[in-house]
Amino acid sequence: MTRRPVKVGIDVGGTFTHAVAVDAVSRELLGKAVVPTSHRAPEGVARGVVESMLELLRTTGIDPQDVELIAHSTTQATNALLEGDVARVGVVGIVPGGLVGTLARRQVRVPPIELAPGKLLEPLTRTVAAAGHGGADDAALGAAIDELIRGGAEVVVASAAFGVDDASSEERVCALAEARGVLATSAAALSRLYGLRIRTRTAILNAAMLPKMLETANRTAEAVAQSGITAPLMVMRSDGGIMDVEAMRRRPILTMLSGPAAGVAAAVVFERIVDGVFVEVGGTSSDLSLIRGGRPALTTARVGPHRLFVRTLDVRTIGVAGGSMVRAADGRVTDVGPRSAHIAGLAYEAFAPEDARFDATLVQPLPGDPADYVALRSPGAAAPDHTLTPTGAATLLGQATGYGRGRDAPTRAAWSAATALLGGDAEQLARAVLDRAADRVDPVVDELARDYEVADPHELELVGGGGGAEAIVPHAAQRRGCPHRIANHHEVISAIGVALGMLQDTVERTVVAPTEQDFAAIRDEATAAVLRMGAAPDSVDVFVEVDRRSRRLRATARGTPELRIREEHREPPTEAALLASFAERCRVTAERVAVAGATGSYRVLTATVPARRLFGLLPGTATRAGVFDDEGVLRLDVRRAIVESVPAGAVDGRLGGFLDELASWGDAGALLPDVWLVAPRRIADYTGLVERDQLLAVARLDTRTLPADATVCLIGATKR
Repeated sequence: MTRRPVKVGIDVGGTFTHAVAVDAVSRELLGKAVVPTSHRAPEGVARGVVESMLELLRTTGIDPQDVELIAHSTTQATNALLEGDVARVGVVGIVPGGLVGTLARRQVRVPPIELAPGKLLEPLTRTVAAAGHGGADDAALGAAIDELIRGGAEVVVASAAFGVDDASSEERVCALAEARGVLATSAAALSRLYGLRIRTRTAILNAAMLPKMLETANRTAEAVAQSGITAPLMVMRSDGGIMDVEAMRRRPILTMLSGPAAGVAAAVVFERIVDGVFVEVGGTSSDLSLIRGGRPALTTARVGPHRLFVRTLDVRTIGVAGGSMVRAADGRVTDVGPRSAHIAGLAYEAFAPEDARFDATLVQPLPGDPADYVALRSPGAAAPDHTLTPTGAATLLGQATGYGRGRDAPTRAAWSAATALLGGDAEQLARAVLDRAADRVDPVVDELARDYEVADPHELELVGGGGGAEAIVPHAAQRRGCPHRIANHHEVISAIGVALGMLQDTVERTVVAPTEQDFAAIRDEATAAVLRMGAAPDSVDVFVEVDRRSRRLRATARGTPELRIREEHREPPTEAALLASFAERCRVTAERVAVAGATGSYRVLTATVPARRLFGLLPGTATRAGVFDDEGVLRLDVRRAIVESVPAGAVDGRLGGFLDELASWGDAGALLPDVWLVAPRRIADYTGLVERDQLLAVARLDTRTLPADATVCLIGATKR
């Protein structure tokens, strides 16, 4: 009998820890389990991770030997910062002499970092003189370390003025500290970007988390091993990828936004969102993230006002969700949230007993809150015990049909009681509540579209995840007039995202004028990083981008973990099915869709769609391109596109003309088009490159191993 590989994903939330088992071949959800998050256990959240995993194995009957991978998100890093539960950090700054050394001393002496109101991280710093750009004397380094330890330092950070170019002195400090039994980390191990102050600050925060994160990681790894699972243990990163536990032990700071990242990972890998906004709706707040071309938007991490050399998902949080309370004045709904039923200690009206009856009143949920929140009191209750929520509004209006749907009878009783207080009818009141919730979503979607230069934000699909998705997303999408859907198994979507996460790592360098050799080197380094973590070599994809303003060259590699059992061959969808699917997506008839090219694993389709020209004054048409993989999943959707099939050996010669034809012109000169290259096994995305020579150089790297007669497709779109 053929074994089926299973992936286990565990999402650690603020209240509950969810575990899921997913078939690695079909991506079918095999089972799920939930336990309370164990914040106060001696083992911390590690206990909940293990308990949820054991409960999952018990209820599904899955053999531990069938588990190919286990991964979990973590709130540990974020909680440590918010609560100030961090280690005392000592910094050994290695600086040269002269004026440069004077400036460098100021940069390595990082002032206290406010983690949360009243919670400060105050590093101790000792500087050691180096000979020119070289290292310092071991005796001097050892003396500085000893002085920091006597001052109470639990972890040592090494930060050298020229550590980006030569990290040997930082590595020596770490070796000397560890020989003394003290944890240590170096700034260069976290970032090779120029900017001594930010690099040192990033290393300090990473070091402050190390003891707590190591303790949790070790306990989790031991408990997983004791369960009989021999599969590798992975941890969710804040950029939407996963990394092995060894990488997490060195760089725990990369897990800072692990929780929100898990849902976005599922949106990309499980829901296969190409262009849209993923809205993960909880009980108190909702997280919105933009996905373009199948890639989530990333930004620079911050702690308070302080920038770090860490990339995280660009997650925008709003204070409205499935359990938000309703505010009212003068007989009308004025707002929804930010106070939630959970925080106020009230129950949802939608999940009250079937025979529930209520009286409505206005309350002040917590000291400092306004006294205009609507609450409900059950007969005989000494105080209000329930409240109106968007979950109840969506249930009443029939917009919640799945996991988020409450009970009809108590919901109607609650909203009828509210009309006695506020007037109107129940449906009108419920619609007003969902309108106010949509008022919170709308500007954030527009803001994301504006920040990332989306031409038409109303074409972005809203995809809902989280237990409260049905309470917020359908109505918000209807108001915007945009497509929407609720993710499959949306209540455990984050745990699914953890299970299906792709191994990922990012390498950054400060390069003023990158050459083809620079591009090749950084691609190879990023690729090697994910291969070391266990990625299947033929699954690795590298996205290279250049930031001209900060002079950064960045390569992000991601790949699928190698499985002992390979995926079975599947019959690809028929051409007719693909044409019909793309025609429906583009809202055109089937005769307007055609196959423009095929490249092994991918087929490129084009559709002739209506479009405005001459600044929107005249009607016209445009070409829309869609790239489908061999499972029939849309992987890329490009509007106003041009598609051309060419042999791989001719790409270098043809691409230059392709760029010239699609270039647009402005005050700053020529603006490169967005370009993708669809090869037999991957889609190369060149939208992060801003100069012609850079794009041509990376394209040469992408096609150098392909047979000269292999067909590839070039897709381009003029930047608008």
